[in-house]
Amino acid sequence: MAKSAILGICLIGLLLLDSAVFAQQSSEPLIERIDIRGNRRIPEETIRFYIQSRQGEPYDKMRLSFDLQSIYKSGYFEYIEIQERDGDTGKIITFILKEKPLIRSIEYTGNKSFTESNILDAFKEEKIGLTVDSRYDPAKIREAERTLKDLMIQSGKPLGTIHSEIDDVPPANVRVRFIMDEGPGVRIGKIQFAGNKIFKDRELKRSLELTKERNIFTLFKGKDKYHKAKLDYDIENSLKAFYQSRGYIQVQVGEPVVRIFEGPRGWIPMLRKTRQQFFIDIPVDAGDQYRLGELELKNCGILPCKMLSQYFGLKKGDIVDFKRIKDTLEIFKKLYGDIGYINYSHIWNPQIDPKKKILDLTIDLEPGNRFFVRRINFMGNTKTRDKVMRREFVLEEGLPFSTSALERSILRLNQLGFFEKIEDKDYEVKPNEKESKVDVDIHVKEKSRRSIGFSGGVSGISGSFIGLNYSDSNFLGRGETLDISITGGTRTTNFMVSFTEPYLLDTQWLMGVSLYNQRYRYDTYSTFGLTTPSGEPTELFTQRTTGATLNLSRRLRNSFWSVGGSYRYQKIGVGSIAQGFENFALNQFTGVLASNNPSDALQGIIRSEITPMLSYNSTDSYFYPTRGTNFNIATSISGGILKGDFSMFRPTINYRRYFPDKWLSRGRNIFAFSLRAEYIQSYGDSSVPFFDRYFIGGDQTYMIRGFDIRSISPIAVTETPLFDHEGNPIIDPRTGLPRVVQSSPFPIGGDTIGIFNGEYRIPIAGPLSMAAFYDMGISRASRMSSFGDMGATKVAILGGTNNKIRGSTGVEVQFILPVVSAPFRLIFAYNPQRLTGTINANNVTYHLKEPSKDIKFTVGRSF
Repeated sequence: MAKSAILGICLIGLLLLDSAVFAQQSSEPLIERIDIRGNRRIPEETIRFYIQSRQGEPYDKMRLSFDLQSIYKSGYFEYIEIQERDGDTGKIITFILKEKPLIRSIEYTGNKSFTESNILDAFKEEKIGLTVDSRYDPAKIREAERTLKDLMIQSGKPLGTIHSEIDDVPPANVRVRFIMDEGPGVRIGKIQFAGNKIFKDRELKRSLELTKERNIFTLFKGKDKYHKAKLDYDIENSLKAFYQSRGYIQVQVGEPVVRIFEGPRGWIPMLRKTRQQFFIDIPVDAGDQYRLGELELKNCGILPCKMLSQYFGLKKGDIVDFKRIKDTLEIFKKLYGDIGYINYSHIWNPQIDPKKKILDLTIDLEPGNRFFVRRINFMGNTKTRDKVMRREFVLEEGLPFSTSALERSILRLNQLGFFEKIEDKDYEVKPNEKESKVDVDIHVKEKSRRSIGFSGGVSGISGSFIGLNYSDSNFLGRGETLDISITGGTRTTNFMVSFTEPYLLDTQWLMGVSLYNQRYRYDTYSTFGLTTPSGEPTELFTQRTTGATLNLSRRLRNSFWSVGGSYRYQKIGVGSIAQGFENFALNQFTGVLASNNPSDALQGIIRSEITPMLSYNSTDSYFYPTRGTNFNIATSISGGILKGDFSMFRPTINYRRYFPDKWLSRGRNIFAFSLRAEYIQSYGDSSVPFFDRYFIGGDQTYMIRGFDIRSISPIAVTETPLFDHEGNPIIDPRTGLPRVVQSSPFPIGGDTIGIFNGEYRIPIAGPLSMAAFYDMGISRASRMSSFGDMGATKVAILGGTNNKIRGSTGVEVQFILPVVSAPFRLIFAYNPQRLTGTINANNVTYHLKEPSKDIKFTVGRSF
């Protein structure tokens, strides 16, 4: 009974208390309405979104304070005021706002060491958000000033100043102007290491990668500009690594002391230091040197621990080399990734004995689960069929995932040249931890490999010409190549059709077929620099070739090696042979043609030739490789059991190498080298025809860019004794010797060539790039027997023209038009190694004047 009474009293008390609270709330005035004033660009609905107070609710000062803060945090306003007044039924609340002005323009003055584009990139990286038409925010202006100051420091101008000016532009806009005074340049003049007692300072300086004292190399690399973030990186990743790779595993590096002082400048031009220089003092405590005790691997999984231990190359008692240990663990990551363990990790467990200076190291490997490929997805290929891409993939669905197989597959896709270069960001591996499977997504952006072109102009080999061509390197999206070209000109006519099927009948065999009909007219003016005293060109001969070529090759498994060959059948006719050149040209066919009449060569000579080939290609792009090797070795054999009118063999070796420049551009620019060597020799009773000998120069296969095509060759004359009608030598009464008729000088071509091409390729922007180049080559006539049976006629090579090196250097500007997808090349060349002078033959003086410089425009890649 007592409990019930107490419960009733409590219930009555709660009801009374609730009634009192209700009465108190009812006594507060209500909000009659909420007004917004001062907004110009911001809609009223947007502002009310931030206001929680509502019309008809009780007036609450605390909630209005929260509303004010919420509107201010929106970032739209620089001034907010709340006014209240009594209305007819309650309080009228008015929000008075002043919007932040918009920035109508941003100006930068005084910046000489960096461009406005550099500034915008820095703002984007720092996420400042300062742009035209953005709202003016003093905090962002201060952040921008700090970023500009940092740019000046990075540019070697740490003493520069920066301030901003804000001008009002009515009605509600501002103009922002950043005014910079960069001040004098300041470079790193001296770096020293306080506490260094073990190594020489120059060894420690050499270990720093991004921070250097001013010297001849920093003039181009800019590493003598002080930047704190770069110095911190060097200390952590370079200096400490230097000590730790030599056993000082507990090395401590203190905070560097950096100051600007006025030091000696030196006197060598271009190497003088700035008047004011950075002095950097880095405190170092190397600690003790440790040697390796026990090195143990645990939980290696599918790979034997004993085998993995051998990768370290360290044994008990060796000085601890942390760099080698870390590099080896990276190798482990790749090894496990190659067999599907993509979640491989490891845990260090070092045990240090400070008395014995011994480090025992236990490494617990955690391979995780083995992953298999569930699906490979190609995205972005609107024209190229999945089949074309999938057959280039070494990685296969259903098999264990392999990082190296994926990298090799991406490389093979890039070698097709159908897509913009596929980078790491363009493909993604998506693991499913529960099923231990991965999906691989590859995003590609197709390039146009089809072009229809109309060409015309003037060139050294073609003269005046006009042409029409069609090319599709991804015909119908099947990966096939179709080329058709028709060219006609004063010195050339060319019709060619070729087709290549890279996977014949869905096998690994590549097949190519080409049919062609060509005419070339060669003369000494356009190709050899020889002119008569009057400067007129001397026409040599015209060559007509009709033929077909069949290519077959096969990739060796999933490697970069290919093996194959080609068969070529041609009918070659020569005509319009210059007087004085006939004896040399036609006598080469004595005893070769079935009719035994050299003049039949004018009607046509048959070539039947087979070329076995072995090649290797690991380059990462079709047009512009940045890394990799291309190697090709082949030997062309004609005649013999293949029949044909002449018999000879031609071994060829071609080597190309591409690698990033890590020294000057930190991998942005590319070094490219090409070496080519060829030799041709006849066998049996045959000769090497003059049109098959080597004439180098030009911008294509036998490339020496400053010289015209086929312009480099040994020069010779023929000497033919005169006989009377009875076959007796005619004696010259003045000398008492048989009379000899000497021909005009003419190029005979070499039987051996060697060519070197080197480029330093610099990408500029988008499809535009340039390359500094040096080309060098030699054409040598070494076997006189290869001219065949010349009868009484003798060939005399003029001294100074055989076995002479030609060299060309200069700059090439390259541009790829998206529609054509072939490099347009503008070549500016200077030829430091060339032949000039005069040649006397048959009492006539001929001028040999190879060009000292040249400008060419051409289409097609260099190498």
